Amino acid sequence: MLRYVVNRLAWTIFDLLVILTITFALSYLLPGDPARTIAGPHASIQTITAIRHQLGLDRPLYVQYGRYLNNMVHLNLGTSLQFGTPVLQAIWARFPATLELALAGLIFEIVVGIPFGFLAALYRGRWLDRIISMISMVCLSLPQFWVGMMLLFIAAFKWNLFPLGGYGQPVIWYVILPGITLGLVGVAYYCQLIRARLLDLLERPFIQAARARGLSEAGIMFRHVLPNIVTTLITQIGMDLGYFMAGVVVVEAVFGWPGIGLQAWTGIQALDVPIIMGTVLFGAFWIVLANFVMDVLYASVDPRIRVS
Repeated sequence: MLRYVVNRLAWTIFDLLVILTITFALSYLLPGDPARTIAGPHASIQTITAIRHQLGLDRPLYVQYGRYLNNMVHLNLGTSLQFGTPVLQAIWARFPATLELALAGLIFEIVVGIPFGFLAALYRGRWLDRIISMISMVCLSLPQFWVGMMLLFIAAFKWNLFPLGGYGQPVIWYVILPGITLGLVGVAYYCQLIRARLLDLLERPFIQAARARGLSEAGIMFRHVLPNIVTTLITQIGMDLGYFMAGVVVVEAVFGWPGIGLQAWTGIQALDVPIIMGTVLFGAFWIVLANFVMDVLYASVDPRIRVS
């Protein structure tokens, strides 16, 4: 197990290095000049040149890349052009709100999607299965911004059941609508994933053998089916959590949720390159970390992964 963890950790570090390199290259493709943005639209050439020298933008590319990696090792993501504060500090201040939204979306898609997936599989080919499958397809095709606006219009404006976006106390009152919007697509995906996995498992020879030995359907479900589904769920939950923690721009923008995604959106509008690149790196870190943790959990649940 230790060898497997070390191997996965090495690949995780390599993935982060690749992401850092790609992010560094993309920073040169973004429109706008950071020096001119800092200096202002009416600054002289001498002022812009001085700022470029201060930022190290006039140095050779390999020197800038080495400085960039050194800054990343020391968690120095630069200074926001908008707020004048360190990027990591600005991101970390918005992190709790994004964490709350991510957990709300994850809980919603798990609590709703998994039971409906079981129902669809157990009633395969019947009217309930067809209804669940049809609703799942509709949910998969709905744009998140449209779902969010409809929920705000109906549940918050028309029925006055929830606040019209924003953030306040108690948090659960404000996070329900954005959590549903964030997790709705996941509900449909989990439903189809569980259904397909169940139907595949129930046709396997070891399930047929368990039935032949007289084991009840409940016993088959708990002893043979659920352990095989857990590994699938671990992988998917890890991917979703990493993605949500990266900051969901659309949902946070629609609901005015003060998280990392909304901050990134304002950074894009203001051409705040340090905030944009810092958010990308922060999100990539969470996605890679979530995949690493899920790989280790997957291997601990299924020893065949370690052997392979």
